[in-house]
Amino acid sequence: ALGLKASADTGFVLVAGGLGERLGYNGIKVSLPLYLAERESCFLSLYIGHILALQAKAGGKKLPLAIMTSDDTHAMTVDLLRKNNNFGMADDQLTVMKQNKVPALKDSEARFAVEDGVIQTKPHGHGDVHTLLHQNGVVKKWSSNGVKWVVFFQDTNGIIFRALPSVLGVSMKHSFDVNSVCVPRTPGEAVGGICRQVSIMQCLPFAAHAHILSGWTTRTAVATL
Repeated sequence: ALGLKASADTGFVLVAGGLGERLGYNGIKVSLPLYLAERESCFLSLYIGHILALQAKAGGKKLPLAIMTSDDTHAMTVDLLRKNNNFGMADDQLTVMKQNKVPALKDSEARFAVEDGVIQTKPHGHGDVHTLLHQNGVVKKWSSNGVKWVVFFQDTNGIIFRALPSVLGVSMKHSFDVNSVCVPRTPGEAVGGICRQVSIMQCLPFAAHAHILSGWTTRTAVATL
């Protein structure tokens, strides 16, 4: 009950700046099909469907969604939304904001990734989302519209909305400033994670796991974001 009440005052932020190349998919990750037999249903349709379902349950107040894209994904994301009429979401509750790309590093020694004499570039990372929300006026707009809670979620995390009402309810009950939801990470899995080393919480990018964890002498559990 608390979670459903909180959802009426919630805004949603989807970080979708990457391509599906690591997953063997030639396209943006939010357009990945959910089912082999129903390829027109994609992750973005799933997310927006969940938000609209929460919106209906919470009394019909429009719940805003901001999507962070990059040079790699922006045009394809906008086109996917246009071709599908925003999957039922109104234009005035949707914001698409593009992050910049920066020189890519190929290893933990911070050497530039170079191909044919040209330094490769990649999206700057998920941390850009906070700056973009401010620069695009989203924070000010949402605050004036009564948004009290903000849910950040990944581009291919299809089950997060099942836990969302409980997460919002717990956050509301305990007045949490930040609350993260994770699942256990399989060793060697190419995903980012959160871990605890002594009393310090660490957020690790998937490419740095082996290098960082190899220097730790204590047993460490890593959870996937």
